[in-house]
Parts: sequence; C-alpha cells; structure tokens
Amino acid sequence: METIPHLPWEIIVHIFCRLPVKDLRRYRCVSKSCCSLIGSRHFINLHLKHSPESTSQLGFVFGGSKDLCWAALNDLNSFVRLTYPIDIGTGISVHGSCNGSLAIMNPSSDMAIWNPFIRRYVSLPISDHFQSFPMHEFEVFLTGFGHDQVTDDYKFMMLIEFHGLFRRSFHREFKVYSLNDKSWKKIDDFPNHISYGRKNGVLYGNALHWLVKTKPDNSNLILAFDVVTEAFGEIQLPENKCICVKLVNLGGKFCAVMLTTMSPRVEVWEMKKNRVKESWAILFSVPPTNPTPPFSFTIPIAYLKNGDQVLLHDSAKLFVYDIKRKVLIKNAAGCAFPEICDALICMKSLVGLDFSESTWNAKKHTAKQRDDFLSKGFKLGL
Repeated sequence: METIPHLPWEIIVHIFCRLPVKDLRRYRCVSKSCCSLIGSRHFINLHLKHSPESTSQLGFVFGGSKDLCWAALNDLNSFVRLTYPIDIGTGISVHGSCNGSLAIMNPSSDMAIWNPFIRRYVSLPISDHFQSFPMHEFEVFLTGFGHDQVTDDYKFMMLIEFHGLFRRSFHREFKVYSLNDKSWKKIDDFPNHISYGRKNGVLYGNALHWLVKTKPDNSNLILAFDVVTEAFGEIQLPENKCICVKLVNLGGKFCAVMLTTMSPRVEVWEMKKNRVKESWAILFSVPPTNPTPPFSFTIPIAYLKNGDQVLLHDSAKLFVYDIKRKVLIKNAAGCAFPEICDALICMKSLVGLDFSESTWNAKKHTAKQRDDFLSKGFKLGL
C-alpha cells in the first residue's frame, strides 16, 4: 500500500495562510502542531496579509443599535447576523474596525474589542476614568481603534469630558488603551483650539482622523492622531462651501465626502499626498438617493467590481452606484432591516486568537463550546 508523502511544513503554512477563518478554526483540532501554528502571532499576521486577496473574507458590518450583520463584498445579498458579546441595553454602538476586530460600547459604558469571526472579545476596564474624578458625570466624544504596526499592539482611543455638579466644573482627558499593556494612558497635548462632537475616528495609514471645528472661526479641520507615535497633527480640507463633510477610508484612499451648496450631488475627494492641502482631488460624485429635497447625505463604504462600482450608505439604506454607467442601484443589501444606522468595512481575520483566555473571552455558544471541549480529549458524562 502506497503511503501519502508528508508535505514540508513551509508548504503547509503557505496553504493555511490563504484559507478562510472558518476552516482554520476547525483545523486547530487536527493536531497540537496545527493548533500551535494557527494560534501564533506570526501566523495570524501572515494570514492577515493574505486576507485582502480573498474576496470571501472582505466584507462590511451593518445594522442598527441592536442588530448587527456582516456581508461579503462579493455577495451583498447574503448576510449573517452577529451576536453581541456584551449586554445590549438600549443599544450598542460600534466605534471602529481594524483588522477584523470591532470596538464596541453600550450605554453603560461597557467597552470591548471584539472579533465576531472567532467569537472572542476583550473587555476594557473603565475604573481608570473615575480615579481622578469619582463624583463627576462624564461623556465620551472622539473615539477610535487602530493598530500600532511597530509594536504589533491594538489601541483604543477616546476623548472624555468630566462635568461637576450642574456642570459647574469641566475637565477633559484623551486616553489610549493598549491591549499589549492592558492599561490606559493619558495623552496630555490634546489641542485646545478645536471643538468637536461625538465622532468615530477614520483609520488611514498609522493615524486616526476626526472632523473637528476650529475656534473661534468654526471652520472645518481634520484632527489626526498617530497610533504609533501617539502625537496629534492637523490636516486642511479643500476650499469648498460644505453643508456636510464626512471622512472615509475608501479602498485604501483617504477621502472627504462633501455635500456643497452648489449641487445636490455628493462629491468624493481624495487626498493624494498625506497632510498636503493642495493634493485634494475629486474622484467622483454621486446623485442624491431621494429625488426631492432635503437631499440625503450618501457615504461611500467600499469599491465593488474592480472599482467600477461603489457601495453607498445614506443613514437608512444601502445602495450601489455604478461609476462608469452613472446609475444608482437601490437596496443593495440588508433589505430586511427597516433602518440601517451604520456600515463599515470589516474583513474576517484571526486577530485575538493568540491572546490568553484571561484577556480574550470566548463567546459562550453552548453547542460550539461543547464541541471544542470534546475535541481536546475530554469525555462528557451525561
């Protein structure tokens, strides 16, 4: 009987790093060496590099405050519902997406970094926020989630305002949570000449970006925070009379989406050179999704069909716009939802699989938990 030759370990790694997340989760049960490989930080990062090559791994999350779904960009009408790992309360908000993980928060300010594709999450402590101001009310404003590629660390950022009784006192802190260090750190040099609202940061390159206002002229400005150096910077927008502005990362391009006083069409501008005002250039414009005023503000989410089409979101529905044919296609996905509050890119990944159970918590799906338990060689007594 002819034996099957063993594949070199390098070939196995080469094959595995191109497989879907769902398959790799199952293959961890094959052997100790497979489990060790797939759960290693090196392999997780290697798999992450190849994920954009697989159209089935690239997708986006969308939904409301109590329902969240994921759909692949190559199959918009087939989506799966995701189960939140923390208490929903009156609704959960998503504050960022990075390498397959989401930063989420509920009304009780319970925060977590969550990878829904491997059903693991890490809860972020909140006791730090109250040590200096235990009797104060607080509000969360600017938030963001990014990856420090130098130290391979995932960081969650937020700006907190503390208010005393009847708002007679005020204090502001910009804080960064490091998943590697498992602690919060205060950043002292937050700019004082800007005003802001509740916004999620847009991750582009090594920096998070927020649209803010300058004082006292109240003009639009982009505030950037470098995740690696933990330093702030400022970026000027193109000279337009804008009614609304939104920042997006569209297919790896840093863009400003603008609704101006000159036209009901939404214009998408790209910054060709980082932090250079003169490098802003218009990519395309999109017609309004509703035929009569007030016109909706449509946000591009991702390119489709090799860049010929773009997926759009207008705060209620999802659409597809054909850039070449200049045709708007309605109800692209999520038709079962009466209203879609938010939508953002999120690709499937193994990020979080290498963290210890004391840091990352496995989501308790009874049947899956039992299967994992039995796969480790234990017997279940009934």
